[in-house]
Amino acid sequence: MTERMDMITNILHDSPIFQGGLALMITGWIGYTLRSIPSRIFQLARGACTRVIEVREHHPLYDAWLGLVTESAMRPGGPRTLEVRAIANEEYDQRAANSIFAAGHDRFWAWIENRLCRVTIMREDAAGRHDLMRKNMIRVEIIGGSRGDMLRMMREAKRRANVFEDRQVVDLCDKYGSRSTMNLPRRCPTTLCLPDGFFESIEERVTRFLSSRDEYERVGVPWRYGIMLHGKPGTGKTTIAHTLASRIGHRLAVIPLADLRSDEELVSSFDAVRDQSIVLIEDVDCAFRQRENAEAEGISFSGFLNCIDGVLAPHNGRILIMSTNHINKLDPALIRPGRIDARIEVPLLDRNAAIGYVDRLFPHITDRHEIVDEVMSTDAPTGAILINRIMQEDWRRTQSRIDDEVCTRETVTVRTDREVANRVQDRRWR
Repeated sequence: MTERMDMITNILHDSPIFQGGLALMITGWIGYTLRSIPSRIFQLARGACTRVIEVREHHPLYDAWLGLVTESAMRPGGPRTLEVRAIANEEYDQRAANSIFAAGHDRFWAWIENRLCRVTIMREDAAGRHDLMRKNMIRVEIIGGSRGDMLRMMREAKRRANVFEDRQVVDLCDKYGSRSTMNLPRRCPTTLCLPDGFFESIEERVTRFLSSRDEYERVGVPWRYGIMLHGKPGTGKTTIAHTLASRIGHRLAVIPLADLRSDEELVSSFDAVRDQSIVLIEDVDCAFRQRENAEAEGISFSGFLNCIDGVLAPHNGRILIMSTNHINKLDPALIRPGRIDARIEVPLLDRNAAIGYVDRLFPHITDRHEIVDEVMSTDAPTGAILINRIMQEDWRRTQSRIDDEVCTRETVTVRTDREVANRVQDRRWR
């Protein structure tokens, strides 16, 4: 064995091919190292002299950031790559939407808040996801920037987002993982035809939840909240969701289950929901096939449960509101505690609530109380019936005091996290 090893050693030692290959390998490694030194020095200097802001498409301020970097591009005519985006006109008429150009997938220089920035718009890292499921991301690299520069840019993006602060942003999340966005008027609680304290009790539960993230994580409970609104048609279930989103400053994301034909489309719809959104699913009792109809067309019951309370469900403070006119038709697994935290029946119209509603919003209609009596005499009086009936009157003949008195007195406020925390700090954990 020793003689054989010595023979191999002598062959390798005397072989010009081996010696030349070894020398070439060492020379190549030295050349590669020397060549990479400038790049490494540049990366170190770049990391020491720059600050980076990353904004993902799920973030509520993504559109504001996109507009900011697009308008700040230094290249004449804006970024090289532009995408067409639809917006409402100044009168908020969604039927007459305008098209604008915004930066697409590109790299360009921009001058933002008196700072030179390198902007990159790209797809976020795949992380095992299909390419169609990946969202866009804005990366702003601030040359010689500081934390103060970052804060100024964030304030400017927030200012842009608050241009429509009197509007409620509503996202329709479709089966392709895309969103159609609308700006609707915000709703004041005083415009609801509900018993005194009814909406306020729902709002109190939600604000308490939003301030309780640490407590949820401490006890190992997923930080998400589910509300089931049930009751007769026309009682105001959808309006409650709209008003709640207006009050806490969240977007309202609507997922139309009836338009979905597979669990894959369902996942795509949920994936389109941005952070800080209230997810609204209406008429949930008739939107998916039940367990015994596994071969029927549409989304499966198990697929739906996985999206709202499974591995796919987010833990980012998502608020899910589902509505139904027939709660008795729902599978008990859907409305069990843990999936639904608040099961709330929206009542039929109450006379005191009806009187308060017409006195607040239609004080100039002299026969408003007689209209209330007329509606209350029906078999199942609801707020929708009352509103439809009173709108048949010539209520425009005298200027309504809704804007001047009601909404001034009950100004819609967007609560910050600190304000929410201050409101519930004296409350004990449930």
